[in-house]
Amino acid sequence: MISAKRMDWDTIYDYFPFPTDKYSKEDALNQFIPVQRETMKNKGNGYPFTAYEFQGEEYYSLVYDGTFDEEYLLNQGFSKEDLNDY
Repeated sequence: MISAKRMDWDTIYDYFPFPTDKYSKEDALNQFIPVQRETMKNKGNGYPFTAYEFQGEEYYSLVYDGTFDEEYLLNQGFSKEDLNDY
């Protein structure tokens, strides 16, 4: 499972379950393409950072949450279709 923080001021994460029979940890993380961005800090100074793009959305940060079995994910609100999307 990967948590990805959206590119805004809110602390909103999207969660992506990657099946372990198809993706290793590295393969799942590699689905998120690094892109260089810049944010403005105090006094108008630009500060470069790496964002990540996945399925047309950009994310500020990624967290590898570990592996979970299907039953656990279904109990957390994922549907069978969600789990089959990746």
